Amino acid sequence: MHKILPTLSILHVSWMFRMNGVSSVVPVADWVYRLTFDICNRVPKSPGTPSSLWRIIVYNIHRVISWFVVRALRAPERFFVFFLTLVPSPYDWNRRAPRQVKRQKQTGKIQKLLVAAKGESPHRGKERVKKRRLTSTFSPIFPRAGHVPLYSFRDVPTALKFWSEGGGWSSRSKLPNVLLLNGKWDFHLAAAPQDAPVDFFHSNFDTSLWDEIDVPSNWECQGYDRPIYTNMFYPFPLDPPRALRRGVWSSSNNSTASSQGGDLSLIGGWKWDPEIKNPNELENPTGCYRRAFDLPEGWTENGRRVFISFEGVDSAFYCWVNGQRVGYSQDSRLPAEFDITEVLVPGKNFVAAQVMRWSDGSYLEDQDHWWLSGIHRDVILYLKEAVFISDYMVKTSLPEKRGGPARVDVDIRVQEAVTSEVALPTDVIVEALIFDADGTQIACVTSRPEDLLWSDPAEVYGQPFDKDQPQFNRKALLSLSVPAARLWSAEVPYLYTLVVRTMTPTATGNTSSRRFVPASDVEACRIGIRSVSISEKKLWVNGVPVIIQGVNRHDHCPKNGKAVSEESMLQDVLLMKKYNFNAVRTSHYPNHPRFYDLCDEYGLYVCDEANLETHGFHAGMHPTPFLANIPQWRQAYISRMARMIQRDRNHASIIMWSLGNEAGCGSGQRAMAEWARENDPTRPLHYESGGSRSSCTDIICPMYARVYTCEKMANEDPNDHRPVILCEYSHAMGNSNGSLDKYWRCFRENSAVQGGFIWDWVDQGLEATAPSGKTFWAYGGDFGDKPNDAQFCINGIVFPDRTPHPAMEELKFLMRPVTFQVTNLLKEEANCTRVKTDSELVNLETWMSSNPRIVVRNWLNFTSLDHLKTTWVILADSGARLEEGVLDLSSIPQDAEVELPWKAFLPDLVFLAKKVSTLRTAAQTSPLHNWFLEFRTTVKETTRWCDAGHEVAHTQITLPVPVNGFPSPSMLSIPKSLSVHSDMVRVFTLGDDLLQVQCADGVHMAFHLSGPKIGTIVNMGSRGKLILEGGPSPCFWRAPTDNDRGGEAISYCARWRNAGINQLQTVQDSFPTVTQTAGPDGSLRIAVTLTMTPCGSNRKGVAGISVTLTHDIQTNGIVDLNMVATASKSLPPIPRVGLRMRCSSELQAVDWFGRGPHECYSDRKASATFGHHSSNAVDMHVPYIVPGENGGRADVSWLALRRREVIPEQPLTIKGNKLRASARTDRGTVAPAPGLLVSIPAGKVAQVSVQQHSLEDLESSSHEYQLEESRSRGDGTVHVHVDHLHMGVGGDDSWTPNVHPEYLIPTGSKWQLSLKLAALVHDDDAFEMHRHLQ
Repeated sequence: MHKILPTLSILHVSWMFRMNGVSSVVPVADWVYRLTFDICNRVPKSPGTPSSLWRIIVYNIHRVISWFVVRALRAPERFFVFFLTLVPSPYDWNRRAPRQVKRQKQTGKIQKLLVAAKGESPHRGKERVKKRRLTSTFSPIFPRAGHVPLYSFRDVPTALKFWSEGGGWSSRSKLPNVLLLNGKWDFHLAAAPQDAPVDFFHSNFDTSLWDEIDVPSNWECQGYDRPIYTNMFYPFPLDPPRALRRGVWSSSNNSTASSQGGDLSLIGGWKWDPEIKNPNELENPTGCYRRAFDLPEGWTENGRRVFISFEGVDSAFYCWVNGQRVGYSQDSRLPAEFDITEVLVPGKNFVAAQVMRWSDGSYLEDQDHWWLSGIHRDVILYLKEAVFISDYMVKTSLPEKRGGPARVDVDIRVQEAVTSEVALPTDVIVEALIFDADGTQIACVTSRPEDLLWSDPAEVYGQPFDKDQPQFNRKALLSLSVPAARLWSAEVPYLYTLVVRTMTPTATGNTSSRRFVPASDVEACRIGIRSVSISEKKLWVNGVPVIIQGVNRHDHCPKNGKAVSEESMLQDVLLMKKYNFNAVRTSHYPNHPRFYDLCDEYGLYVCDEANLETHGFHAGMHPTPFLANIPQWRQAYISRMARMIQRDRNHASIIMWSLGNEAGCGSGQRAMAEWARENDPTRPLHYESGGSRSSCTDIICPMYARVYTCEKMANEDPNDHRPVILCEYSHAMGNSNGSLDKYWRCFRENSAVQGGFIWDWVDQGLEATAPSGKTFWAYGGDFGDKPNDAQFCINGIVFPDRTPHPAMEELKFLMRPVTFQVTNLLKEEANCTRVKTDSELVNLETWMSSNPRIVVRNWLNFTSLDHLKTTWVILADSGARLEEGVLDLSSIPQDAEVELPWKAFLPDLVFLAKKVSTLRTAAQTSPLHNWFLEFRTTVKETTRWCDAGHEVAHTQITLPVPVNGFPSPSMLSIPKSLSVHSDMVRVFTLGDDLLQVQCADGVHMAFHLSGPKIGTIVNMGSRGKLILEGGPSPCFWRAPTDNDRGGEAISYCARWRNAGINQLQTVQDSFPTVTQTAGPDGSLRIAVTLTMTPCGSNRKGVAGISVTLTHDIQTNGIVDLNMVATASKSLPPIPRVGLRMRCSSELQAVDWFGRGPHECYSDRKASATFGHHSSNAVDMHVPYIVPGENGGRADVSWLALRRREVIPEQPLTIKGNKLRASARTDRGTVAPAPGLLVSIPAGKVAQVSVQQHSLEDLESSSHEYQLEESRSRGDGTVHVHVDHLHMGVGGDDSWTPNVHPEYLIPTGSKWQLSLKLAALVHDDDAFEMHRHLQ
């Protein structure tokens, strides 16, 4: 068994992440794993406990019987709970219940568990009212029930004004009935709860020696204790319900970001040793908070109630007011609210909180993010009238026909405290009003006194709380009709304002004679009318199937951790909208409440996720649903789901609830799902863990499923009507997100696979200071935190400061709302993934005679294209804009495809090709080999989320060329540097090691004749200025990316290092041969054959790469370089085949023709368009937080480096026979000094990169600031790579080697790379030079 357990662990990991499974296997797999674990690892605590094995056997017999009974009788929850409660579970350590679940009496235990699992109360009928006062400091008071955010408006105009101005969370503090307690609090950090200062919560306690801390904030980000990052492990020994950081965490592998192999996830080899004392660690850091506040006058008069709300505290805390304890709460991401009316005094009051970093609730919060503590969301004090609205729920129904009235149902809960003055409930009625976006009232309904019915408090709580404040609870259901209803969607987020208020009688008497007037308790929120449903393998919103263009999002601020500002949340929403996202998953917990308001307002679909993950149990050799199957934890599971739904249910943006993430699938999850379905049947459920086909989910939502798996899952069971929506895909860790185009081709062609959520939004780097004083973004381990998962938190598509990664451009392109295709081109895709050869495209004359059509597809679900403007341009590979215009698409309706005849909208290309070749400017404008049709779609008018002119889509299409190619321009200017020739290339020998070559116009170069760089250029210059300071020399290695390291021993990085590809050195096979052609135009050839092996080893049997380098130097200084390489078949696929060179530090400006302008690689280049692009060596570098390969540009025809500042001019456009401005940005201010041109032969392209950092520095640095320090110590040269082949970056996940086969570089075949090097003088045009070199 001890040998079987590791194998089962591996199988369990595979099963957790499996993409296709049978739901009935889940309990069997868990049972087998549990039984194996018990037999192998359960050791009796003393020799006197021989019954341990018997208990294990009996326990598992009951599990087997219960499994069959469940399946036979189809009553899973009842039978499962029954059998599990008969015998004490061996997993219930000391049978201690977690703190967040109150101990229950033994009597009626099974009944209470059953009804709690269903979300029902075991108490029915009217609650017996009890009068109770808070008389003791340790009175067990629990938080108020979960409810929607309450604003306590004073009247209806105040509510309307608040929401018409956006409903800003920060402006909530300006409301008259709200007091915000954010700001400076007195603070002291104790090592453990027992070390907290005695009686610090008393009003007269002296805090003059304490520090001050900002609230909201995480104390680790304020200099106390340390942040801890783990993806999988718990940062304390597994011993539930105890959570104490005792002992030492040790490992045989002290891995860093730049270590060998791919073991950065640190999954294996770590263990806790609780017997070793660690003086550097606090057992359970405990923050003691205090502050004073002045209670506004009149707040406790006339029976009014005052509540204090902590919107988010990590992980558990006690609260005191004026020395009286008012409550305790857990769940770090949901509000905790207490009624503090009875302990308040007029004038100055004191509030205190004791926050524990670890609690038993921490076992349910093992998400992949930083462990940070403290009061990280707002603290709010608000006032309510004696009879007040405690909660209200909104349900909308669509009109029966378009433009008809919609129905809005409002379930209003009214609460009144029972006091010595209030023995009977007060007469009250409620009223609901709906206002449109202009503030016009369009609906109003008022209840009658008899409409208010008694309600069970458990209906509000979602679980039986038997020690709550005595109160009267009543409810009323009101229905309103909204005429000519406008629906809410992510595309058209139309919002109404709902106002609910109480009304009280003006005089006594019978019900019919009394008049009711508005009271001062008013609540309001914005609502959207929409529907969500699942059927026919589709997710429907408002009766239309939608593709989820989503991303996972953490609350994260690089400076303040989990304390995120409203400005940061708005920045996230605006960026998502601008990059064509339409959905967000709040991974893996409920986000800040204000974020949902913004999603309502700006239009984003939300998958709202419960604060639940127990991933670390698997790392500890337990199944992940370990706690879910322990009855005593059941209500804790339900509570996390119920309180989230109760807080967020009125948001139109939320279209699905999620039960959490990576917590397995046990009875706890089934109870959560049952509660959610009963209490909110209007939204489907989402849950991946435990099997994407679990009964707990209404959506098949696998994690990192490959495209073929998604298609299989969608089609294998015709009776399963659930759609496939990936909860996570394309792991965005560093330079990643390769092969995204395959996913999006599937999403848009297979209607049952409806998109997914990218992992994830933001790199979770925290601000830190390097020893040099530079600020950088830190990841796991940078704060001395152990255990840690290194940079696994750095996996966003935006940097911590919200600067987009280059991969964002790829996502924006693939999710574009309008696409274009041209018929009869004999190509598979509308977008040109590469330049097509003549054999792949029909010739121009044949194509134009076939009456081609433009196929336009509107992917918007609810809007036409009338709000967008589409322009087109025909672009030559010279950079010239040959013809352009506007395409009117306003008549294309939503979700429609239209074909437009080419000749009705675009010019005759046969005529255009002849025209441009005869112009006076033909040398600058005429296409050389290719031309392209480009569509760009922008927003016509400024919207809430973007300015007019914002581009939402572009498509570039390679056009056919004339049958005989493009005509040669009638007038060609010869670049000056090519017009000067010397009689011969002059050769000088400088000792035994160098060969000096002198060419025309002052071009000179030197070659190595021996040594490790034999046969390569030492330097090259022109007119006394160096342009090359080393190379080109063969290069087959790249600085590993995060994905290259994924997979530990089987990672690409580990295999490359094991094969020695990172240490290739030259073994000289022969001396260079130097030959010169006779005659006045004689050129010089320098050729050498060499072998590159690990560390230059020449031992027999060592695998290596054979290379032949040939330099042909012409008399005008042009160098024609050819490399032929063959790698041994025994080598693994290699990262690149190319040449590297070092250029003068002055050559900072970069121009190229190829894909751009942003970074792109072979498997991530669909969004990069062909064109003439300009940048500089600094901006070409992408500062990924963990340095590695970056800055590549794909399919490049030529590359120029110059000494100049780039000053772009206006685009070049042909109008009649006149040339207007220049499209090429190389016509900027040019210094009178030479540059360098790299020209690729006709029909070939290369992958290039230009930046200030060397490959060695990129590989050895673990942070960006180290790169800067290395550069400051270096010579400042510019590093250029020109690759014949470059491996893709991958990204299906980051823990396995997963670059798709077509983007790998297998060994065993011959590779050939050719290029030409030329010195550019200041008045040479790079394209014209390239044209002449072809």
